[in-house]
This record gives sequence, structure tokens and C-alpha cells, in this order.
Amino acid sequence: MFVGVTSAHRGSAFAAGEFIMDYLKTRAPFWKREADRRMANAGVDARDSDRQAAERW
Repeated sequence: MFVGVTSAHRGSAFAAGEFIMDYLKTRAPFWKREADRRMANAGVDARDSDRQAAERW
């Protein structure tokens, strides 16, 4: 995963990257996929901690 942001100040850039990652972890369907022993792919649900982080925004 690469997230690129720019800002005049690094604190704002870090916050922007954090916002994007929190959004992707909770709302993007492609974020996490697991393969079981049968090689069947299944999505991984966001954790409560992921949802709490996204709610900060």
C-alpha cells in the first residue's frame, strides 16, 4: 500500500495519510483478503479499533 500526500507542514501530511488509511481500513472492500487452506478468498472485517480510529475524522 502506498499513500502519498503533500503539505506545507509535516504534521498535516501525516494526518492526511492517517485519514486515508483509516478510511480504507473501514470502508474500502479491497482492503484485506485472506486465503484459507482451500485457497478460498474471504474478506476480513474491520476491527472495532479501526472503526474508532475512522470516527475521529
